[in-house]
Amino acid sequence: MADPLRAERVTLRDGRAVLIRPVSVDDAEATLKNINLIGAEHVYIMIERVDNLDEERRWLSSFDGIRSVLLLALAGREVVGSADCQGGTYPKDRHVGGVGIAIRDGWREVGLGRVLMERILEWMRAQGFEKAELAVFATNARARRLYESLGFVEEGVRRSHVRIRGAYVDEVLMGLWLGREVRSGVP
Repeated sequence: MADPLRAERVTLRDGRAVLIRPVSVDDAEATLKNINLIGAEHVYIMIERVDNLDEERRWLSSFDGIRSVLLLALAGREVVGSADCQGGTYPKDRHVGGVGIAIRDGWREVGLGRVLMERILEWMRAQGFEKAELAVFATNARARRLYESLGFVEEGVRRSHVRIRGAYVDEVLMGLWLGREVRSGVP
Protein backbone atom coordinates (compact mmCIF):
# COMPACT_ATOMS: atom_id res chain seq x y z
CA MET A 1 0.00 0.00 0.00
CA ALA A 2 1.28 3.46 -0.90
CA ASP A 3 2.02 6.03 1.78
CA PRO A 4 -1.09 8.25 2.05
CA LEU A 5 1.20 11.18 2.90
CA ARG A 6 3.14 10.81 -0.36
CA ALA A 7 3.66 13.74 -2.68
CA GLU A 8 2.00 12.84 -5.96
CA ARG A 9 1.41 14.65 -9.23
CA VAL A 10 -2.12 14.06 -10.48
CA THR A 11 -3.59 14.94 -13.87
CA LEU A 12 -7.15 16.25 -13.68
CA ARG A 13 -9.94 15.65 -16.22
CA ASP A 14 -9.15 18.90 -18.06
CA GLY A 15 -5.48 17.95 -18.49
CA ARG A 16 -4.06 20.29 -15.84
CA ALA A 17 -1.76 18.74 -13.27
CA VAL A 18 -1.54 19.40 -9.55
CA LEU A 19 0.79 18.21 -6.84
CA ILE A 20 -0.96 16.64 -3.85
CA ARG A 21 1.11 16.72 -0.68
CA PRO A 22 0.86 17.35 3.08
CA VAL A 23 1.03 20.94 4.27
CA SER A 24 4.10 22.58 5.76
CA VAL A 25 4.17 25.68 7.96
CA ASP A 26 6.09 27.31 5.09
CA ASP A 27 2.85 27.13 3.06
CA ALA A 28 1.09 29.66 5.31
CA GLU A 29 0.96 32.55 2.83
CA ALA A 30 -0.34 30.31 0.03
CA THR A 31 -2.95 28.58 2.22
CA LEU A 32 -4.08 31.95 3.59
CA LYS A 33 -4.56 33.27 0.04
CA ASN A 34 -6.51 30.16 -1.00
CA ILE A 35 -8.86 30.15 1.98
CA ASN A 36 -9.51 33.88 1.66
CA LEU A 37 -10.39 33.55 -2.04
CA ILE A 38 -12.82 30.72 -1.33
CA GLY A 39 -14.19 32.41 1.79
CA ALA A 40 -14.88 35.59 -0.16
CA GLU A 41 -17.38 33.65 -2.28
CA HIS A 42 -19.47 33.20 0.93
CA VAL A 43 -21.28 30.08 -0.29
CA TYR A 44 -18.93 27.11 0.24
CA ILE A 45 -17.15 27.29 3.60
CA MET A 46 -17.78 28.76 7.05
CA ILE A 47 -14.66 30.90 7.07
CA GLU A 48 -14.93 34.14 5.15
CA ARG A 49 -11.54 35.65 5.92
CA VAL A 50 -8.34 34.95 7.84
CA ASP A 51 -6.18 38.04 8.32
CA ASN A 52 -3.45 36.87 10.67
CA LEU A 53 -0.49 35.06 9.09
CA ASP A 54 0.86 34.02 12.50
CA GLU A 55 -2.52 32.50 13.33
CA GLU A 56 -2.42 30.60 10.03
CA ARG A 57 1.08 29.30 10.85
CA ARG A 58 -0.10 28.13 14.29
CA TRP A 59 -3.06 26.37 12.71
CA LEU A 60 -0.85 24.67 10.11
CA SER A 61 1.61 23.51 12.79
CA SER A 62 -1.23 21.69 14.56
CA PHE A 63 -1.43 19.04 11.81
CA ASP A 64 0.67 16.13 13.03
CA GLY A 65 0.00 13.50 10.34
CA ILE A 66 -1.15 11.09 13.04
CA ARG A 67 -4.47 12.41 14.40
CA SER A 68 -4.82 15.28 11.94
CA VAL A 69 -3.70 16.08 8.44
CA LEU A 70 -4.05 18.83 5.86
CA LEU A 71 -3.37 17.94 2.24
CA LEU A 72 -2.78 20.60 -0.39
CA ALA A 73 -3.31 20.65 -4.13
CA LEU A 74 -0.72 22.91 -5.75
CA ALA A 75 -0.58 24.24 -9.29
CA GLY A 76 2.97 25.51 -9.36
CA ARG A 77 3.30 27.42 -6.08
CA GLU A 78 -0.41 28.28 -5.86
CA VAL A 79 -2.62 26.34 -3.47
CA VAL A 80 -5.79 25.63 -5.45
CA GLY A 81 -7.41 23.17 -3.08
CA SER A 82 -7.09 21.53 0.29
CA ALA A 83 -8.63 18.80 2.38
CA ASP A 84 -8.17 18.14 6.06
CA CYS A 85 -9.11 15.67 8.75
CA GLN A 86 -9.22 16.33 12.48
CA GLY A 87 -9.54 13.24 14.64
CA GLY A 88 -11.85 13.13 17.63
CA THR A 89 -10.09 14.16 20.84
CA TYR A 90 -12.08 12.27 23.46
CA PRO A 91 -11.99 8.53 24.11
CA LYS A 92 -15.63 8.30 23.01
CA ASP A 93 -15.03 9.84 19.56
CA ARG A 94 -11.41 8.99 18.75
CA HIS A 95 -12.61 6.59 16.04
CA VAL A 96 -14.17 9.49 14.09
CA GLY A 97 -12.45 12.06 11.90
CA GLY A 98 -14.02 15.32 10.79
CA VAL A 99 -13.30 16.14 7.15
CA GLY A 100 -13.20 19.52 5.42
CA ILE A 101 -12.43 20.46 1.83
CA ALA A 102 -11.97 23.73 -0.03
CA ILE A 103 -11.50 24.03 -3.81
CA ARG A 104 -10.72 27.34 -5.50
CA ASP A 105 -12.92 28.72 -8.26
CA GLY A 106 -11.60 27.61 -11.64
CA TRP A 107 -10.53 24.25 -10.19
CA ARG A 108 -13.97 22.79 -9.51
CA GLU A 109 -15.63 20.09 -11.61
CA VAL A 110 -12.35 18.73 -12.95
CA GLY A 111 -11.91 15.90 -10.42
CA LEU A 112 -9.81 17.72 -7.84
CA GLY A 113 -12.38 17.36 -5.05
CA ARG A 114 -12.58 13.61 -5.64
CA VAL A 115 -8.78 13.25 -5.66
CA LEU A 116 -8.46 15.12 -2.36
CA MET A 117 -11.35 13.28 -0.70
CA GLU A 118 -10.04 9.89 -1.80
CA ARG A 119 -6.59 10.71 -0.41
CA ILE A 120 -8.03 11.92 2.92
CA LEU A 121 -10.09 8.72 3.23
CA GLU A 122 -7.00 6.67 2.34
CA TRP A 123 -5.07 8.42 5.13
CA MET A 124 -7.94 7.91 7.58
CA ARG A 125 -8.07 4.18 6.88
CA ALA A 126 -4.28 3.89 7.27
CA GLN A 127 -4.53 5.68 10.64
CA GLY A 128 -7.27 3.34 11.87
CA PHE A 129 -10.19 5.76 11.83
CA GLU A 130 -13.51 3.96 11.60
CA LYS A 131 -15.77 6.81 10.48
CA ALA A 132 -15.51 10.03 8.49
CA GLU A 133 -17.94 12.88 9.11
CA LEU A 134 -18.53 16.25 7.50
CA ALA A 135 -21.00 19.08 7.25
CA VAL A 136 -22.09 20.70 4.00
CA PHE A 137 -24.40 23.59 3.22
CA ALA A 138 -27.67 22.27 1.79
CA THR A 139 -27.25 24.69 -1.13
CA ASN A 140 -23.96 23.08 -2.22
CA ALA A 141 -25.43 20.37 -4.45
CA ARG A 142 -22.13 19.73 -6.27
CA ALA A 143 -20.32 18.86 -3.02
CA ARG A 144 -23.21 16.72 -1.79
CA ARG A 145 -23.14 14.71 -5.04
CA LEU A 146 -19.41 14.12 -4.60
CA TYR A 147 -19.79 12.98 -1.00
CA GLU A 148 -22.69 10.67 -1.86
CA SER A 149 -20.69 9.16 -4.74
CA LEU A 150 -17.98 8.31 -2.20
CA GLY A 151 -20.53 6.56 0.04
CA PHE A 152 -21.36 9.31 2.54
CA VAL A 153 -24.95 9.29 3.78
CA GLU A 154 -27.01 12.02 5.39
CA GLU A 155 -27.13 11.62 9.14
CA GLY A 156 -28.92 14.79 10.14
CA VAL A 157 -29.79 18.35 9.32
CA ARG A 158 -29.18 21.46 11.36
CA ARG A 159 -32.10 23.60 10.21
CA SER A 160 -31.31 27.19 9.19
CA HIS A 161 -27.90 26.78 10.82
CA VAL A 162 -26.01 29.24 8.62
CA ARG A 163 -26.85 32.56 7.09
CA ILE A 164 -25.50 33.07 3.58
CA ARG A 165 -26.05 36.43 1.93
CA GLY A 166 -28.98 37.11 4.24
CA ALA A 167 -30.73 33.76 3.69
CA TYR A 168 -30.92 30.98 6.26
CA VAL A 169 -29.53 27.70 4.96
CA ASP A 170 -29.60 24.19 6.42
CA GLU A 171 -26.35 22.43 7.23
CA VAL A 172 -26.40 18.75 6.27
CA LEU A 173 -24.41 16.33 8.43
CA MET A 174 -23.00 13.34 6.56
CA GLY A 175 -21.03 10.27 7.58
CA LEU A 176 -19.14 7.38 6.03
CA TRP A 177 -18.13 4.18 7.79
CA LEU A 178 -14.63 3.30 6.62
CA GLY A 179 -15.09 -0.37 7.38
CA ARG A 180 -18.09 -2.28 8.60
CA GLU A 181 -20.91 0.03 9.68
CA VAL A 182 -21.99 -0.46 13.25
CA ARG A 183 -25.39 0.28 14.70
CA SER A 184 -25.88 2.38 17.78
CA GLY A 185 -27.12 0.61 20.84
CA VAL A 186 -28.82 1.84 23.94
CA PRO A 187 -26.40 1.73 26.88
